[in-house]
Amino acid sequence: MKYKRIAALAAAAALLTGCAEIPDRNMSAQTSAGTAEASGTADTAEVFDEIPAKQYPLENSDFAVKLNAEGGTFTGNVRTDGDHDGKGYIVLDEGMKLQHIVSVDASQHYRISIATHSYSGAVVRLKTVNETVGAYYIPASESPEFTMFAVDSVYLSAGPDILTFEVIQGSAALDYILVESSSVPENSCYYVSGSCVGSSTSVVTLGLKKFLADNYGKRIIAGQTVTPGSNAEIDAITRETGRTPAMRTGDLMFCTPSKYEGTKEYADNEVAAALEWGRNGGIVSFGWHWYAPEGKSDYYADTSTFVLGDAVTDRDISMADDEELKTLQESGLISEQTVLLLKDIDAAAEVLDKFRGENIPVIFQPIPDGDSSMYWWGGSAENYKWLWKLMFQRMDKYHGLNNLIWVWNGSSEDYFPGEDYCDVIGQSFYENSPSPFAGRFSALAGMTDVPKLLAVTNCDRLPSPDYMRRDSAMWSWFSAGSGNCMITNNGELSEKYTSWQNLHDIYNSELCVTLDELPDFEEYAFQEE
Repeated sequence: MKYKRIAALAAAAALLTGCAEIPDRNMSAQTSAGTAEASGTADTAEVFDEIPAKQYPLENSDFAVKLNAEGGTFTGNVRTDGDHDGKGYIVLDEGMKLQHIVSVDASQHYRISIATHSYSGAVVRLKTVNETVGAYYIPASESPEFTMFAVDSVYLSAGPDILTFEVIQGSAALDYILVESSSVPENSCYYVSGSCVGSSTSVVTLGLKKFLADNYGKRIIAGQTVTPGSNAEIDAITRETGRTPAMRTGDLMFCTPSKYEGTKEYADNEVAAALEWGRNGGIVSFGWHWYAPEGKSDYYADTSTFVLGDAVTDRDISMADDEELKTLQESGLISEQTVLLLKDIDAAAEVLDKFRGENIPVIFQPIPDGDSSMYWWGGSAENYKWLWKLMFQRMDKYHGLNNLIWVWNGSSEDYFPGEDYCDVIGQSFYENSPSPFAGRFSALAGMTDVPKLLAVTNCDRLPSPDYMRRDSAMWSWFSAGSGNCMITNNGELSEKYTSWQNLHDIYNSELCVTLDELPDFEEYAFQEE
């Protein structure tokens, strides 16, 4: 069955994309990675034995030590003014580092806190000798008072380790470091519901959600983001590991009126490839990097002229048809920008409806990272939540899309639309680290009263399933970024972030769920516990 499914998907990719050149976001950088050639080896890839999960020593010992910042090795300046601990404190500008040796008594998890302040706001990355494990996000403050910020659930082996604190944005003053014994997230965070937030979810979609919920905390679903209209990244993984991602993540970026006519071939190929993936039993997922509906066509805030605030209205327009919208606009009750937003939402819904028509569930991940101010839909929590709820209600009620599992990507509670508007909370990690970032997992798990699935929706380097298990940060799935995060320009495996050995070990791990292990989700919905 495994070979049959892989072969069918590979053949579909060959028919859909052939040797067509694949565009990047701006359709300027192109690759000749032919999926037809790649798929020729997918169904004959060598299959490797499953790799048992690695066991790590875990002790439970009380520990605490304070390290004064000025006692480490650093590239910043020492200051002695104001209140501080020890002989002084240090100031690190962007690109500067502090390194300190810590020696711990037991192999276990630790909380690593820093006493810091920043006049400008700063991001400080934390690394151990082996990997990046987290970051401190320090808000701007006029006060010189030092405040504690922590990265939790960091695994350290007994003995010495080197802690590196690197300022990657802004400037920060550091007074001291506190390393103390900690714990991992409670198992209760994995007790999630098998239901969906949609109003009348289809049976097959409930089956997929049940499958995700049943595996949560036990195994991780392997996913891969693809270049639009292609399965090149997936084919490369199959050739190299003998196993195929369970989830294919595409993007609806080309589906809206402002982009479709100029990118019709890519948009249609992407939908066709995703449909074929779903027909053959794979999990279908779509992000939506939404090109602005007017002005300069982009989704980045710094290159788009669209202002979301101009579209926001207190009026409930989620169920309005074209005539109603026209009347409301002509009477001045809503703006042209409001109407354009709805037209784009309707265009995306039209694509998603094709999957509903074939009884294929979709994991839907629209407008990510609104709290980062990177995109035109970010910058204002209230405007972002208005847009999210409008999109949700329009697709769920007006279009009746009962095949969606909703994923909100973000970190800030201020931007969280509410527990009734998403099934999954997603995170993106671009730290070139195999860490599962257990501290972030723990923080997100505490964001909601009722546990939600948590997922790594995009990353450069794949997180280690063994580390996830060790740190009890068992994200529901991972999905590496497309393009050079996984492949070279000619479609071969790129080891820029994830080495061949790491990719092989991850995909063949007993903790990783691949395509050949997926059930029929409609049947799964009726399985007893």
